[in-house]
Amino acid sequence: MNFVQQRCDDMLFQITQELGHGCDGLLDAVFGFLYRRTDFFYVMEPGGNMGFPPGQAINKVVYFFNKYQELHFKRVPYDPKIEEKWEKYQKEQQEKRKQEESKKAEEASKPKESQEAQESADNKEKPQEPLVGEQKSEPVKVEEKFKRISTYNGDVLDRYSWGQGVWDVTVQLGLPPGTKPKMLDVTMTQTNICIKLKGEPEPLLEGEFYDRIKVEDSFWSVEDDNYLMLNLEKAREVIWATVLKGDREIDTKNVDNAKKLNEFDLETQGHLQKVLYEQNRKLRGLPTTEEQKQIDLMNRLKKMPGSPFYEHPKEFKASVPEKKKEEEPPKPEIDDF
Repeated sequence: MNFVQQRCDDMLFQITQELGHGCDGLLDAVFGFLYRRTDFFYVMEPGGNMGFPPGQAINKVVYFFNKYQELHFKRVPYDPKIEEKWEKYQKEQQEKRKQEESKKAEEASKPKESQEAQESADNKEKPQEPLVGEQKSEPVKVEEKFKRISTYNGDVLDRYSWGQGVWDVTVQLGLPPGTKPKMLDVTMTQTNICIKLKGEPEPLLEGEFYDRIKVEDSFWSVEDDNYLMLNLEKAREVIWATVLKGDREIDTKNVDNAKKLNEFDLETQGHLQKVLYEQNRKLRGLPTTEEQKQIDLMNRLKKMPGSPFYEHPKEFKASVPEKKKEEEPPKPEIDDF
């Protein structure tokens, strides 16, 4: 490595550190420079002198990539079996996913099959006529009228009512009077929910969420032994059109999702203040903070000897302003007598 290469490596390493994002940041800066300051991306007209003929610019990029890849393979020999290893690995991962999906499907179908087999066995053992004093089990009916929560940005459906904020969804589901938490079987995943009364085959609420949730931050509770409160934490900041897919949807265009600045956490407040500051600079015709950093960096590189962007100082020649010729006053006109 010669002195020029060492200097270039040091400067490019410094640029990479300042830009961040590793090789992506460096490549973005290099191609951005070619875009802004050179004719690299121009397609030359026949007989012209600006840009390159069609396909030549990309060929240059490929040429230099292949050049240094060959140098790399001389230092670190290429393993011809690496592609086979990748193919094998991808097939194993695909097979593993299929096995997991089939296993989940089997587990989901087992309880239903076992329950149906148990019910059929019980039906065979039981006599056709019920015994004296025996009571028939009837399906639990959920009260249609129940205390409702605020449905701000939500809706009121037959089975439940719901509302939402920017990061959370609240659902209220009616329960039979006197229901206790231990009488419920609630199963929640990132995408689905199932709420059942233990011993009852029909669920009170079941379906797929409109969007993913954070299970660890979501919870449920029974209030007044009359209704179930479901607090769901959204996995991302998005407005829900409904709680469960297939249920009636609201018009998300009419949803108020505005928040005051002080309602955000401190980190978000700082980010929003920075965005507002950058927007203000743009409105005033000034470069953004990142653009100003790149300008300052480029100005420093232009002054560093050995830099590919180094600009030699131009000789200063003092110019002496020419003296203006004094204009002669106009001669008075003499009338002839």
